Amino acid sequence: MSQELPSFLAPEEVTAIAEQFGTPVFVYDKATLRHQADEALAFSAPYGLTVRYAMKANPNKHILDTFQEAGVVVDASSGYEAERALLAGFDPEDILITSQELPKNLEELIEKGVEFDACSLHQLETYGKSFPGTTVGVRINPGLGSGHSNKTNVGGPASSFGIWHEHTDRIHEIAEQYDLTIGRVHTHIGSGADPAIWAKAAQLSLDHVRAFPDVTTLNLGGGFKVARMDHEVSTDIGVVGKVVAESLEEFCEETERRIHLEIEPGTFMVANAGALITTVADKVDTGEEGYEFLKVDSGMTDILRPSLYGAQHPMTVVNERSENPTDYVVVGHCCESGDLLTPVPGDAESLATRTLQQAEIGDHLIIGGVGAYCASMNAHGYNSFPETAAVMKHLDGSITQIAARGTLQALLKNELA
Repeated sequence: MSQELPSFLAPEEVTAIAEQFGTPVFVYDKATLRHQADEALAFSAPYGLTVRYAMKANPNKHILDTFQEAGVVVDASSGYEAERALLAGFDPEDILITSQELPKNLEELIEKGVEFDACSLHQLETYGKSFPGTTVGVRINPGLGSGHSNKTNVGGPASSFGIWHEHTDRIHEIAEQYDLTIGRVHTHIGSGADPAIWAKAAQLSLDHVRAFPDVTTLNLGGGFKVARMDHEVSTDIGVVGKVVAESLEEFCEETERRIHLEIEPGTFMVANAGALITTVADKVDTGEEGYEFLKVDSGMTDILRPSLYGAQHPMTVVNERSENPTDYVVVGHCCESGDLLTPVPGDAESLATRTLQQAEIGDHLIIGGVGAYCASMNAHGYNSFPETAAVMKHLDGSITQIAARGTLQALLKNELA
């Protein structure tokens, strides 16, 4: 039965937060954020380590501040994210852009000192035309990927991310044409927990480093799987670090090149540092042969992962009753059949039940593991639901608001008369 609250929340805190700030409301825990940052910074790297937070996971300024205080820098997935990191106080040289779309303001950002990895041959050539004679990184698809679905797998032939590994000769041609120095090789295999996959990816990535004699940095991306549910397996970052470090040491013995390592955790840093407090808004059933549904005052407007690819999140009903546990299908508040919060694992279109404390309208239902790719990746504005508020639990236990609740007026502000 899904009954355990996130470790940083007690039932009385849930009630107090809901009463003060309303629901739905995101709650983030600073102690968990700092702990995860420290774990990432302990990753084994014999010749130096840079931890870049993949800010697309959750770009709230207060979360960025927490990681900057810890010594973590930034991976930005767009020019807009790079600007957001600058506004949050990061130095330009602490920001790396790796973007599917070539930022329209790339020249301005590069001139400020932001770093850039070309993610396609077109991007590399465009960069070369604007900045000949400079150093740039390249993101390479090594032909290998790992993840629970094609939607979380960002390496291999089914992925559009990076320059396909068989196009290395073309990278050299463009670099020579524009007098570019390739200083970083960047690869990313996706969300996986298997150390053997990481070891193979490190070896493949170092093969590409070998092909570029001026490379001093290898960026292995993120993809450190985090267990949100009890049955899921987290990446053992210590074990992965060890196998990657061994690969770097062997490469150094062979080539006498001491390669600096970068990693880009996103989910690992924030996933289990966040919870979403919702209220049960309604209950309906579809008869003895059907389902009993809980409708909450949130949904795909805050947490799209279940609807997008059947992702699983822990859930807990908070009340003082002790009735028998009940099997529920939990759905969101959108007028959309796809607004399903309890899909079959990996199958966003099929309903699954969760065994929860028997709930009544007005009870609070807590969704865990929402720190990553929820507030930052959702259907905000659908059905004209405004943006959800957020609070931070600080190291001393105090709670402060870090994002205001949206309004209908805010949704309308860009509409022209």
